[in-house]
Amino acid sequence: MNWERRIEHLAARARAEEPPRVDVARSVLGILSGERLEPVSVTERLWMWLAAASAAVAVPAAVVAGLVYRSATGPLREIVDSISWAM
Repeated sequence: MNWERRIEHLAARARAEEPPRVDVARSVLGILSGERLEPVSVTERLWMWLAAASAAVAVPAAVVAGLVYRSATGPLREIVDSISWAM
């Protein structure tokens, strides 16, 4: 058999071959519905508590920073207003 016939024979066999059937819908839907929950490790739980505490501290700190900024810019605003009035 020459090479061309071998390649044609191999191509014909490849065209006749069917791909295997794979059904992943059930396992994907099971994961999405929450059937298989992985337990949270101690390290992950520690990081979640640290994130919650950080958020709880960050919100009041941002409010206080806003109030301090507003009170600190009052005198500067008065100076700018008096200079612009004089011009």
